[in-house]
Amino acid sequence: MNATARRRHERREDIIRAFWRVARSRPRKPINVRAVAAEAEMSPANVLHYFSSLNELQITALAGAMEQFSEQRRRIIDRPESATERIYALIDAGVPDEISDELRYVYESVPILAEHPEYLPAHRALTERQIMLYRTLIEIGAGTGEFALASPPGIIARNLVALEDAYDLYPLVGDRTPREECRAAVRSYAELALGIAPR
Repeated sequence: MNATARRRHERREDIIRAFWRVARSRPRKPINVRAVAAEAEMSPANVLHYFSSLNELQITALAGAMEQFSEQRRRIIDRPESATERIYALIDAGVPDEISDELRYVYESVPILAEHPEYLPAHRALTERQIMLYRTLIEIGAGTGEFALASPPGIIARNLVALEDAYDLYPLVGDRTPREECRAAVRSYAELALGIAPR
């Protein structure tokens, strides 16, 4: 990467960080280019020099948040632990005590998918990556005899991700169920589906 390209990359990263600072400071309020530009200490025209539109900025910021979320979970797969412990770790990561601002923004973008189909590929990719992580681990556990599967690996993996998504959406609509209870519910399904003893 030459100096010009590196500088452009750095400026885009500065703008994305400013976008997230604005998102955190004004939750559930619309984000506009002027607010991001003020946070980044540049003009709105300068922001639009690096991103053609607010939509492009939002999509890029969301894609980065999704990639970071996926990478954090992928590292769990590489741990030198039993498949059962890694399944529990994935559930703990997937149903956290606090929904991060980035993850909240990802979920809150779901209702606008019909109006903004440009968000669809990023959402689909995130879901499929999470399913593949679970499926990989389930197949490992089944192959070693640690799991006795009640359903095909793909179905169990998809159900686990669906449960995580549901329990992460609940707090955003005012549900106050303790997060440990939510994790216990997902673990309960995993134990039944994988044929492992309750934790």
